[in-house]
Amino acid sequence: MNKILKPFLVRAKKTYELKELERLGLTPTLEQREQILTFFCLLLKWNPFAGLVSKNDEDHLFLRHFCDSLQPLLLFGFKKNAKILDIGSGGGFPSIPIRIFRPDLTFVLADSNRKKCMYLNEVKKELVFDNIDVYCGKIEKMPHSEKKFDYVVSRGLGSMQLFSQLAREFLSPEGHMYTFKTKNFSEELEEITSNKEKKGVKISEIAEYDLGNQIFGLNLVSLELME
Repeated sequence: MNKILKPFLVRAKKTYELKELERLGLTPTLEQREQILTFFCLLLKWNPFAGLVSKNDEDHLFLRHFCDSLQPLLLFGFKKNAKILDIGSGGGFPSIPIRIFRPDLTFVLADSNRKKCMYLNEVKKELVFDNIDVYCGKIEKMPHSEKKFDYVVSRGLGSMQLFSQLAREFLSPEGHMYTFKTKNFSEELEEITSNKEKKGVKISEIAEYDLGNQIFGLNLVSLELME
């Protein structure tokens, strides 16, 4: 670990909970544990400058953000050697936690905030994740050479309608879009279902999950293109 990150290591270790990964059926190697702690150190270092997570969440990074980000991998999965686009990646969620456990996957992390992109590039460098690229700018302006992806994910882009309409432009015909529960979840589900022919996107699966014994009734949604 870079010596510049050492001052954040005590706090990073405090938020790390191996038992929660084991509860999810994951047993990280020593290398993966080191990657998780380095990732947390980087997030704590950059958070005051880039606003990656709320200040109140800094002591709850592991359950609320890291374990939550693993749900697309655990509930729906990714095919081997898949290419994934993460829209509005921000703090690196959900892609960095997924990459730690699936090194075969290739990612493009997209964000329009310059400071967040600087942070994401440092994460890439420190963790030596050569199969991650960072795109800094509005997703609508991302070069067409980046299309198409097997999966498009987002953890905090806003409404499902916004996500699905941005994501569909980058999705391969047989690909899937994964997004998390939103503020107006029921209304947005109804809107997508009612307008699937017009918008060209349909819901393929909804999975409900809990985090530890603390956070209940969360949802993950898988969407796909209409045939």
